[in-house]
Amino acid sequence: MTDLLREYWDWFLFDTLLWTGALIALVMLLRRPVARHFGAGAAYALWFLPLARLFVPPFTLPAWMRPLAETVREAETNFTMTTETIVMPIAEPGAAAPTVVAAAAEPVDFLTPLLLLWLGGAVVMLVRRFWQYFALRRELLAEARAVGEVGSIRLIETPAISGPMAFGVIDRVIALPEGFMTSRARQARDLAIAHELAHHRGGDLIVNMAVQPLFAIHWFNPLGYLGWNALRRDQEAFCDTRVVAARSREERATYASVIADFARLPAIAPRPALAAPMACPVLGDKSIIHRLRSLSMSDISPRRRLTGRAAIAGAFLAVPLTASVCYADSVAPSLIASVSAAEVAEEWQEREEVTEEMVEIERELDEAERELAEAEVEMEEARREIIEIEREMEEDGKERRIEKRRIVVNGKEWDEMSDADKAELRAEMAKLREQFAEGGEFRVEMDKVREQFGEKGELRREIRLAVAEAQEAGKMAPEVVVSCKDENSPVTSKTDAKGKTTLFVCETAADKLALSAMKSARAAIAAEKSLSAEERAEALRSLDAEIAELNKKK
Repeated sequence: MTDLLREYWDWFLFDTLLWTGALIALVMLLRRPVARHFGAGAAYALWFLPLARLFVPPFTLPAWMRPLAETVREAETNFTMTTETIVMPIAEPGAAAPTVVAAAAEPVDFLTPLLLLWLGGAVVMLVRRFWQYFALRRELLAEARAVGEVGSIRLIETPAISGPMAFGVIDRVIALPEGFMTSRARQARDLAIAHELAHHRGGDLIVNMAVQPLFAIHWFNPLGYLGWNALRRDQEAFCDTRVVAARSREERATYASVIADFARLPAIAPRPALAAPMACPVLGDKSIIHRLRSLSMSDISPRRRLTGRAAIAGAFLAVPLTASVCYADSVAPSLIASVSAAEVAEEWQEREEVTEEMVEIERELDEAERELAEAEVEMEEARREIIEIEREMEEDGKERRIEKRRIVVNGKEWDEMSDADKAELRAEMAKLREQFAEGGEFRVEMDKVREQFGEKGELRREIRLAVAEAQEAGKMAPEVVVSCKDENSPVTSKTDAKGKTTLFVCETAADKLALSAMKSARAAIAAEKSLSAEERAEALRSLDAEIAELNKKK
């Protein structure tokens, strides 16, 4: 429980306490200038700024929005190695008793008791305020007599008070002194009742209850008590403004005298708690003076009122900017503290094993890419050999041709062959040359194989994606096994019921792909019946050597 409390304190409670206190102090400084220039309503609206900040929840932002400095700081905190001190006796020569190495004393935790004291004080203050309110309500209704109703608001007379008072949120009541309804000063009576009705209709009693948590968390702060009294003064001044808004100067003068008269009467009721009396003695003489001055400032131009409202609206829009911010992947301090040194070391060991496996795979793929490049060179040599043979077949002069090589097809030398046989041989050689040429069948197949093994090839991309997906999906690093589960696929993956992913890398898949291409080229040349055994051996010499080299790796 204490760990959770400390976590919430670090997360948003401290920010809430700090910002609400700062906003209360700011409102205390601005309320009078604002009331003077923009009216009592604007000054009263300022108190909703700290109230709004109290209920602004902490925001959770995506991990990619975390500042770099904070990321580094949290990483250093997460991987701090902790050690335990072991107390062991050390025997010293000549010592009567073994020397004991004492463990270092842990730092004293002052924060948790202070947090418990702070929250306990806030709860006590809330309970006290509402207990006083319900005690006042019971006292006012004990000997009350109903004298009328205005809509859903009840009017009662009670000997417990000396001036009108509004109270109640669900059961709304206006308490009046005994004999108030039979008073001859009807205008003063009606204005006093209008004042209490304005409290109910304006929701002032709801506001009085809603702001109690705000001032309760500042029970230790003098600003909490000063702010509550200042809010009530501004509330009364705004209520007065609403009552006299459309009244004549004579009625305003009468209303001012009513406020002064009730302020002079002795307070025979208990503390008003969360109620709204016509003239609250707890607020002092300054409150009466402030209200009387506000009556003279009620005639404010519509333009200034609109400017004041726009400024208040802008201030409200800025309140969320003060909210506490955390990030989606941030680790709570309590969870960080529970990670042992052994778990951290094991995690790093698993990461190193995965890294070594990936380096080995990359090395094998690079080697296969180099072998494919050598095979392409051999194919180019075979193509040039075919071109040379074609050129010699076209040469005139038998003696020079014989010096180069003997061309024998089906037991017949070149001069013994018919024109049809020569034409067929030329066509077969031209077909082979096209297959080995740039864009030919064999060359295209080799390019595809080499593409897969390149730095941006499909094979490497599949391996990297498989490893990344396995690391993202599970907490454990994937196990890489060099084993051929599928001879036709270079990489296959398998995930068990516990979420452990195993990657099977077929080491011979690359060699098989290259060998398949080499064998296809050799089969095409060997299938040509128009060539003699000597010619086949001459044309396929380099291919046979490469195939033999690849066969050794199987």
